[in-house]
Amino acid sequence: MIDVVFDEVSVLWAEHLGLTFPDDLKWLEADGESVVLLDGDMAGCVRSYLDGTLDGEKRAILDDCSRVLRELLPKLRCGEGRRYAARLVRMADLILSDSPLPQSSET
Repeated sequence: MIDVVFDEVSVLWAEHLGLTFPDDLKWLEADGESVVLLDGDMAGCVRSYLDGTLDGEKRAILDDCSRVLRELLPKLRCGEGRRYAARLVRMADLILSDSPLPQSSET
């Protein structure tokens, strides 16, 4: 785990926890998923990373949720919802760069 990355994720997460879920995201769906559910899934993954328990399954969930939100970002107007979603994507990018996929062990 890279300390600088961990520290940045910790700061972003603390900021994120102080926010209310934006009204402009409450009813949105992206890739057939409710943005509210994506937010919840990502929250569990970020907590796992910060606890040092991010496994391959949660990493894959984080990667998928991040991809969906990244595709949604250009469709969001500048404002609270866009900043909220962008913060989630930034945390995911940091975490994914700091926790590479496990190498397969082929013998």
